[in-house]
Amino acid sequence: MLSWNTLLYMIAITQILTFSYSIMNHAANPTPTLRFGLEIEILLGPRKKGPSHSSWKSLAKDLSKRLAKAGIPNHVNDSNDKSAHNYREWSITQEVTIPSQPGKNLWGIELVSPVLSPLSTNFSPTLATIFSILHTHYTVFPSPHCSTHVHLSQSDPSPFTPFDLASFAKSCLYFEASLDRLFPSSRGEGYWCQSNRLNPALAGLSLGECMSVIDGAYQDGDGVVEAMNLFPKESAYARAHGWKKDRVRGKVYKWDFTGMLSAPVNKGERQPRGTIEFRQPPGSVVAAEAEGYVILALAFTVGALAYGSSLRVETVGDNEHGGSMEELWALLVAGGSVLGWDSLGEVEGFFARAV
Repeated sequence: MLSWNTLLYMIAITQILTFSYSIMNHAANPTPTLRFGLEIEILLGPRKKGPSHSSWKSLAKDLSKRLAKAGIPNHVNDSNDKSAHNYREWSITQEVTIPSQPGKNLWGIELVSPVLSPLSTNFSPTLATIFSILHTHYTVFPSPHCSTHVHLSQSDPSPFTPFDLASFAKSCLYFEASLDRLFPSSRGEGYWCQSNRLNPALAGLSLGECMSVIDGAYQDGDGVVEAMNLFPKESAYARAHGWKKDRVRGKVYKWDFTGMLSAPVNKGERQPRGTIEFRQPPGSVVAAEAEGYVILALAFTVGALAYGSSLRVETVGDNEHGGSMEELWALLVAGGSVLGWDSLGEVEGFFARAV
C-alpha cells in the first residue's frame, strides 16, 4: 500500500509544477530577502534532584548562563523591550500569558530567536542544543497556555508590498481548514488564535466574499491589515479600554498582520514596521516540533505570496472548504523547492498525523 506522503506526491504533482512556475516568476530570487523569527513559550520547573528557582529572574539568569556556556549568544530581556538590538541574538523574556505557579517554582518563559534567514545553517543544531539544555536541567511542562509563534518578513530591497499582503491574506483564508488539521483542535478555538474570519470585517461572509474584501483593500497595506485583524468594540477587552468603534488588534487571531501597519517616514512616505506573525502552532516540547512549525510557515509564505493572487471570488465560487490537504501539500512542496529544500522534515509528520 502506498504511504500517505507518496500518495500525496502523486495526486499533487501537476499542482506542484504549476505552483512552482508561478512562485518562481513571483520573484527572481526570493530567498535572500525572506526573514523569520521564532518565539517558544514554555512552562519550566525544577527537576526532582535539581535546584529550584524562587523567582522568574533567577530561572532566566540560570538558563541564560547555560545557553552561553553551550555557545549560544543570548541575554535576559526582563523588560520585554522590542527594540531592534534585542533581536540580534537569542533572548529570554517572561511570558505573562502562561500562568506561573510561584508556590511550585514553575515559571512561564519565552525564548525569542534573533532575526534569521531560511539559509541559516546553524538554526537546527542551535534549536536542538536549546531543547537539550531545557530537558537536562529543568522539567518542561506541557501547557495549553503555551504557543510557538513564527514571525515572517522580507527585508530591503523588497519588503512585503500591499499586493503581497493581499495575496498572503487570501491564502491564509483559503487554506485555513486544511492548516487546522495539522494542529490540535484547541488551536483553532482558543482566545489567542481565533479564526481571522471571525473579525468584524469578514464575519458572516462566504469565502469568496472574503476574497473580494481583501481585493478591495489591497491598494493600501493598512486596509489588508484591518480586513484580517479588526477586533469588535463589543468585546470585553474593547469595553474595558473604552473603545467606541472596532479597532485593529491582531494578537488574538491565527495570523497577526498588525506588524505590517505602516508608519509615516521621510516626508509622508509609508513603510511596514514589522512582521506577520503565525500564532496557531501549539507549545513545543521538543526541537523537531518547533523546527517543523518554522518550515511550515516559511514554505507556506513563499507559496502563498504567489498563489494568493489567483484567489478571487470568481475562482473560489461557492467553495466554502477552501484548499484541500492535497493542495496545501503541493503549495508547501513548491515553496520548499524554491527555498532549496528537498524535504519538508517534520511537516511530513504533521500531515501523516492529520489523516
